[in-house]
Amino acid sequence: MLTITDADRSLAAELGLLLVHQPETADDRALAADPRATRTPETWSVKVAITKRPVGRLHFTPVDCLYASKFVTGVSGIEETVADALRWIAPIVRHARTGQYDGTETIIRRFGSAIERPRAITECGAKAAGADYNPIAAKSAIVNGEAGEMCPACKAKLEARGASDGSNLSERSGSASIKQRAFIRRLLDEAACCGCPYLIDARAINQMSSRSASATIDALKSLKARDWKGDL
Repeated sequence: MLTITDADRSLAAELGLLLVHQPETADDRALAADPRATRTPETWSVKVAITKRPVGRLHFTPVDCLYASKFVTGVSGIEETVADALRWIAPIVRHARTGQYDGTETIIRRFGSAIERPRAITECGAKAAGADYNPIAAKSAIVNGEAGEMCPACKAKLEARGASDGSNLSERSGSASIKQRAFIRRLLDEAACCGCPYLIDARAINQMSSRSASATIDALKSLKARDWKGDL
């Protein structure tokens, strides 16, 4: 008989999920009383462990089938095992790429042909995938408060290097603080002394919003950490 095992709970924890058993209903008892039933139906809610947001549901039917639902796509179907259902329901975890590469990897394309491509490095060291953030998109997602799908380890590394959630900052033109404007000017002076003048138009600093000033500071600090080499 299909059921939730300790191994299933461990897998759910690894995927960042939480399994919550739902109380038995009158409908469940009625279905269990059917002569063709082989078990009492069970329903489990699948939630994101951190936010407690429901992302799916597991339902064991009276004839011992596992019916899984994934809320984000609105799709349901029969799965052979709880592990398969959990892997399908789990939200996509997007890693942040560093912009660097290490060797090559062989990819088998849809029609069977193989190609080699550079192996991208991610912030956390996990294998890169097509849904990953590029370096600029990763920082933008954090600054704009849209990093909900980002790998926690990748996010922590980017935050340790200065990326921060600026979604609560004002977007009103000219709302940047005196401290923010002074810091930007100081960084621009350092850049100019290191051979990188004219990174941004200094005349626009006074018109920056708090959010754009915060993003500019993060970008300048990142460029400084690279010895003022590369793009802003």
